[in-house]
Amino acid sequence: MAVDSKRPRLRSAAMRVAAWVLLTIQLAACSALQPMEIRKIALLAPFEGQYRELGYNALYAVRLAMSEAELDNVQLLPVDDGGDLNSARSRMRALNLDSAVVAIIALGEAATHPSTQRANDKAMILIGNWGQDRADEDSLQASDQARAEAGAQDDLLIARQMISGDGRPQDIFTSNGALPDAQFSARFVGGDQQFPRPNWLATLTYDLARLALVAIAAGSDLSDIALDGLNGKIRFADGYWQEAPIHRYQFQGGHLAPLSA
Repeated sequence: MAVDSKRPRLRSAAMRVAAWVLLTIQLAACSALQPMEIRKIALLAPFEGQYRELGYNALYAVRLAMSEAELDNVQLLPVDDGGDLNSARSRMRALNLDSAVVAIIALGEAATHPSTQRANDKAMILIGNWGQDRADEDSLQASDQARAEAGAQDDLLIARQMISGDGRPQDIFTSNGALPDAQFSARFVGGDQQFPRPNWLATLTYDLARLALVAIAAGSDLSDIALDGLNGKIRFADGYWQEAPIHRYQFQGGHLAPLSA
């Protein structure tokens, strides 16, 4: 997780995120978008508080996908979820005022909560299992249906263990996110050692950002796009990731590691 020497940088980034939110609200327009007008992919995630590194990992993953796609008319709008349900709902409503926002990627407990989902009327992808299921027709759950409907919360439990630093090797967790390989890690940090290392949800966030970009370029709905990504075939049906892979993890020496077969 983030160390103290990185906190000024994170706080500075969070202040910019807040400024972007205010600017978005001020510039929001109700008219229909024209084909060459700016589209925005919003990332609603925690950028402050104890889960802030989750948000920044997701931010860097989406940025990587966007830089590689090179779509001049698509911009990223990162928004802090505020750390609680009331703030997350409020910021979701603000995103819905901006007609340029055509897709929302949500990550974390507050950003993916059912009440936050119901405050949204745009296409949205939920990343990770945080103890809740998709609760709105506009939401796509990047998880297998059975685990989502059962209220799986392993990604939340992994995050808590990583924050506390006391991950127990006897605990086993399952997630739809795959740990990155060396090649992706090198692309993710881009040679900047100040960047946090990609976590277990980074490649999945990257793949889903790519899926959103393909949908925008094609003028299609997110649910109509299939993508061969780092996490295998990604396609949605009935709001869920079809044939989603499930990975098993445990903590070894304080670090998340794949469970040996």
